[in-house]
Amino acid sequence: MKINYGNQQPAIHIYYSSLGITPSLFSQMLFGMEEESVPYLVQSQDEKSALKLGYLAAEDSSLGVGVGIGEDGTVILHYKKLKEDEPLFQIHLQRDMQKLRQLGANGARLVKGIPFKDLEEQESERDTQEESVTREDMALLVAKVLSKMKEIV
Repeated sequence: MKINYGNQQPAIHIYYSSLGITPSLFSQMLFGMEEESVPYLVQSQDEKSALKLGYLAAEDSSLGVGVGIGEDGTVILHYKKLKEDEPLFQIHLQRDMQKLRQLGANGARLVKGIPFKDLEEQESERDTQEESVTREDMALLVAKVLSKMKEIV
């Protein structure tokens, strides 16, 4: 395990594969870190494996937290006190796009020592909110239709 004693600014390190990945693909994750007021450093690397990138990023970060994004779109949140092959969180850029912001927030929360956001819970809460909005819209629509019917009769 590396220990950094230099003048490095404390930040979560985010290492992404330079082979087909661009920062615009994971901007939501960065927003999650910003919302928690934790700085980050983004760097491209020649490595393909998200697991290796995440572990290296965690080792290089003075905060001990790193994110690796592999060429296949796998996103790994890693902590330097964990074994390399046992990351904290793993999602996929395309399949789990809605979870990127929560993953970023969880990386920041690891630094701050506060409880994580539940990635699955966030998704079910959003589904419930969408249903309630749909029901409200339906109620307004029904009220308008009934009002028009009364005018006709």
